[in-house]
Amino acid sequence: MTAKSLGVWTLAGTLALSAGSAQAASITVNSNTIANTTTNWSNNLVFNQFDPSLGTLTSILLTLFGNVAGTAKFESLDAAPATVTMKLQAQITLTRPDTSTLVTVLPVVTVIESVAAFDGTFDFGGTSGRTFEGLSAAASDFVTLTSVPDLALFTGLGTVSLATNATGQSTGSGAGNLITQFATNAGAFGQIQYNYLPDEEVPIPEPVSLVLVGTGLAGLARRRWKQQRP
Repeated sequence: MTAKSLGVWTLAGTLALSAGSAQAASITVNSNTIANTTTNWSNNLVFNQFDPSLGTLTSILLTLFGNVAGTAKFESLDAAPATVTMKLQAQITLTRPDTSTLVTVLPVVTVIESVAAFDGTFDFGGTSGRTFEGLSAAASDFVTLTSVPDLALFTGLGTVSLATNATGQSTGSGAGNLITQFATNAGAFGQIQYNYLPDEEVPIPEPVSLVLVGTGLAGLARRRWKQQRP
């Protein structure tokens, strides 16, 4: 192997090493916030797209945060004591533009109360009823997206608007004769983590560096050739 070919091999190896050293990166963007609103409602969460000038998008971590808040009341009409379970709950769903589901959360507040037989008054109080105000709970869930259509949907210089729906699912149980009343409100916001490979230019050694590398390898080759001569 000549000194020239050794120098070329070393440079090629250096370039390959530099090209393979790119590290994955990520950026996080938040959507708008949908304030607590009486269910059932439909709205949109809007996200900034991934700027393709940053690199190549490889995956998306999409998290939906939802909350439920409101009031729950009940009156047991049973002729005997009862233990009543009240659940203030909402189902919040985030969908793609084609209406397929991306992620769903179910924030819920559960309260359990034992009451006496019906006291004769429909007042959501006394010995047979209860009123719970200021209830609230939060929940979150996430989905990882890697398909080509999903990556394309979130790539660009604009925004992505995703339909968001909240359905009230509050319930009461535990007494055979039960009056319940709920005021169910729900809100939501979203967060996206874009994972990508940055576009990096491969550093090219300066001419002086190449000369030094080539000179050093040439000297090493001459010494080995002299040592091998009879």
